[in-house]
Amino acid sequence: MIRTLTLAAAFGLAALPALAQATDEQKAALAAAIEAANCRVTAENNAEILAAAGLAEANAATVVQALLEAGQAVIENGELVLKSAACP
Repeated sequence: MIRTLTLAAAFGLAALPALAQATDEQKAALAAAIEAANCRVTAENNAEILAAAGLAEANAATVVQALLEAGQAVIENGELVLKSAACP
């Protein structure tokens, strides 16, 4: 009976949405791809940058949010702008 309850609890928790977190590797890959694109993500280069970073649109927002929260990027005139030594 305890095993049944444990499995039921595990399946119940698995149904809850997980809080997505960006990995350091994802953040570094996106930063490198943005840097290679002259430090800006625009509507025109968005897909190219995501492909270069190896990110799907589904998880890109999480990685972008992590860069924004860390102060590594800002939004200027509707574009994501990287802030780094190479992108002042």
